[in-house]
Amino acid sequence: MKFIYFPDIHLFQGEDFEKGIELCFESMLSHNPEFLINGGDLGIVDDAIQLYNGITKEISQPILMCNGNHEMCSGYLPQEKAGTTHYSKDINGVHIVVLDVVNYNEPSDEFPRNWYGLADDVLLAWLANDLKGLPKDTPLIVVSHIPLSTTFPFRMGRAAEKIKPTNAVANADKVLDLLKPFKNVATLHGHDHENCRHFVGDIQIMTTNAVAGNWWRAGLDSFAPHGNEPQGYRLLNIDDAGTITSRYVAFQSHQNQIAELYHHKDSGRRFINVFDGSPKTRVEIANLGELSMIDPNAKSSIGLSNHLYELPKGFRIKNKAVDIFMDDTHSTHTQLML
Repeated sequence: MKFIYFPDIHLFQGEDFEKGIELCFESMLSHNPEFLINGGDLGIVDDAIQLYNGITKEISQPILMCNGNHEMCSGYLPQEKAGTTHYSKDINGVHIVVLDVVNYNEPSDEFPRNWYGLADDVLLAWLANDLKGLPKDTPLIVVSHIPLSTTFPFRMGRAAEKIKPTNAVANADKVLDLLKPFKNVATLHGHDHENCRHFVGDIQIMTTNAVAGNWWRAGLDSFAPHGNEPQGYRLLNIDDAGTITSRYVAFQSHQNQIAELYHHKDSGRRFINVFDGSPKTRVEIANLGELSMIDPNAKSSIGLSNHLYELPKGFRIKNKAVDIFMDDTHSTHTQLML
């Protein structure tokens, strides 16, 4: 079974957003997905809701919605309902749980944002009850706008946000503990405008870059602000054994889909940037060997994406072949010529 996850479309927040979202839907629907999941953040004005509804009204497949922090800005989600709009649904033997972990915060000098990430006691009790009695081999998809596991706050200098974090869920460990007994679990997130895939035990964590990329600031070339991924979405598949696989798809087919050479101007460091790489991805170069993925918890990774594989200083890269072996969630081998 195929389905699509697409977060952060941010309509009316830049250039060419209307053309971009039409191209994105054309690309997504070309896969003939069973259903789609909108990961939240439609935009900050009422017109965003109207444009989105106009585009999606003719689509025959179900589109599930997960609220993001910008839904409060547009008035789509009343402040008093923030953090309460969770639900679950079964589709063809797959159990899908949509969690609302975006809570309203009255801005103050100490906490200037109007949202923070938290799974409160009511949500945790609801989730425990929802999962009660569910066979442990049931494929389980859990969606929340703010990631349940991420190194983004550390890499972007926001690690000090502990009480009311804006790019993490304060008690995400309690949610993950409820998911750990299940055999086939993937969590889907947006919010951070980057791809960030890793594993918590056997749980696949899949944060996906924004359809809007860098908020449409460069129109159809609004690459992710930290990882330089092209704008896109996640295509997922669940096979008869319940195994969940996925790949990131740039919605413009002429753009690089897998990787690129990335030069970090501020530091002069060079990387192979595997747009959807994870700790299980292997990157190899002839006569050099396997490259190491950067440590996302190291000080040297501050300001960087997590899916970078560093090249040695002085290494001549002209006419070199790079072999990229994605992990078992992708089962893809590709070769990039530098």
